[in-house]
Amino acid sequence: MEKKAAQSLCKLDAPRGFFAGVLEAGFSIFILLIAIRFFEAPNYCKAMIAAGSPIGLILSPFLMSLWANSRIQEPQKCSILMAVCSAFIFAASLSPDVVFFTGCILLAQICLSQIPSLMISVYSQLYSKKERGFRLSITLVLSACGGMVSSYYLGKYLDLENADPRLALWAISGSALCCGVFHFFMPKVKGVQPYLSRLVRFRNIIKIPNEDRLFLRILIAWMILGFGVIMTFPLRIEYLANKQGLNFSNEEIAFIGVSIFFTTKVVSVLLCGKLFDRVHFMRFRIALNLVMLTAILIYFNAGTFLGVAIGTAIAGLGTGGANIAWNLWVTKLAPSGKESEYMGVHLFLTGVRGSTAPFLGYALLETFGYSGISILSAVLILAATLIFLTTVNHPRFEERNISKVSNPSFC
Repeated sequence: MEKKAAQSLCKLDAPRGFFAGVLEAGFSIFILLIAIRFFEAPNYCKAMIAAGSPIGLILSPFLMSLWANSRIQEPQKCSILMAVCSAFIFAASLSPDVVFFTGCILLAQICLSQIPSLMISVYSQLYSKKERGFRLSITLVLSACGGMVSSYYLGKYLDLENADPRLALWAISGSALCCGVFHFFMPKVKGVQPYLSRLVRFRNIIKIPNEDRLFLRILIAWMILGFGVIMTFPLRIEYLANKQGLNFSNEEIAFIGVSIFFTTKVVSVLLCGKLFDRVHFMRFRIALNLVMLTAILIYFNAGTFLGVAIGTAIAGLGTGGANIAWNLWVTKLAPSGKESEYMGVHLFLTGVRGSTAPFLGYALLETFGYSGISILSAVLILAATLIFLTTVNHPRFEERNISKVSNPSFC
């Protein structure tokens, strides 16, 4: 029965990944492009758009407590959230005002960012430890394909003289709705633990790291790493689109930011999905850090189309593995049955750094420039890597980290 449920989940989660890839490309590239080129949005609006998902992660422990007495299962909660996300994107498409547009996109991202904390229970209950990374990699590969397909057509369309950004937003909104449909039909899974009150959830954010010092050390390293990487996210598009940067066309930006990025991300996901199940997690994470550091330095210092493309390709290789690590790493560390609680802490802190780092990046840009920001980012990533190194020989990773995988089926 469990195997059948796992196969059913995989068959629904994989195509959902395709539309999730359209959403990812939409939020990371096209919505920001629309804000820059169609709305001429001020920096605070662009930073808010970039910080939308992390703000949702901060709110996650409190928003999830609103489901406390609900009988709705985890996948079906995801379905409701995706429908609301779709509605907010559609509302944004109807707005001529940049502030209302920004507010709707912000609310859409808050809904979308609740999905990981719900799906971690689904993955941990229905997928065995030996194949979680592999099965999630299937979803991420199709996500990359969705991003590549949408980037080609949306980028080409937005370069037309009479392009209407509403059509791009409607395509992104429709993708969110499709994700909701796939979530709705997933096997019903209740959270491992009963939902806690908002006060208890907030206390757990402090209590769990205080009791688990290894977890605390990794969270500190992840916080430093996050600031180093996330503050460059909106600046990547700004660097390509702005006249003070490279001023590429929308199609060129889509080709670099999505097509090249997602192509190498697919390669990385296919490789790292199996590596995650087999190798020492901290060594895996450290290798990804070094790849991301190299990518950022090349991207912001090359100054040519080829150089930026190479930096993007390397970033894609690092991000594919990083997505798997970010989604599943607590399963390598958390006591059985407490994955959601550990994930809640991780998501909250991801939200803290993610909601502040884009503002920090824009604030420092005028002083340091793109090259200076890349060097600062590299220093922070290196500092995080040194902290990760101190955990490599911890016995908890040696005991739980390596699994023998015997060619799991596709779904």
